[in-house]
Amino acid sequence: MKLIEKFQDKVVTSIAVFLFIVSCLWMLIEAISRQVFSISYAISEEVIVFTLIWAIFLTLGQGGKEGNHILVDLFTSRFGAKTKKITTIITNIIGMSYGAFLVYVGVAYIEHLFSTGITSHSPLRLPMGYVYFAVPIGMLFFSFFYLHSLAKELYGKN
Repeated sequence: MKLIEKFQDKVVTSIAVFLFIVSCLWMLIEAISRQVFSISYAISEEVIVFTLIWAIFLTLGQGGKEGNHILVDLFTSRFGAKTKKITTIITNIIGMSYGAFLVYVGVAYIEHLFSTGITSHSPLRLPMGYVYFAVPIGMLFFSFFYLHSLAKELYGKN
């Protein structure tokens, strides 16, 4: 588990930040190009959207680990310690199951996209399987976050 966390902290987060920077720079280049030179690039929308999608999905697990996911504790904050522990365990199991389900469905969908040869609409003609591959990867790290949280809740370890 520590190896996965280090990989996520160092490699995956760095890739996500790089993709976010690419998206921002491409938006800036597109805006300047339109305003100054009256030129627009046909691939701009896809490059920006696809890099943002990848950046967001790659940071799902890291966001959970750092406590940046929305936590709705209106009711659970009033629970006793034992009830709170049970609801946390149930929440972790549901979150982990949801992530695992989306990994499974995402892989099946990617196989479908590659087998049918569906590509993007711009001149980029990027195979959509590569774009949607962000879903199972991101949800895998999301599931690891919930698995780690569940282990911490059950065993009190990091």
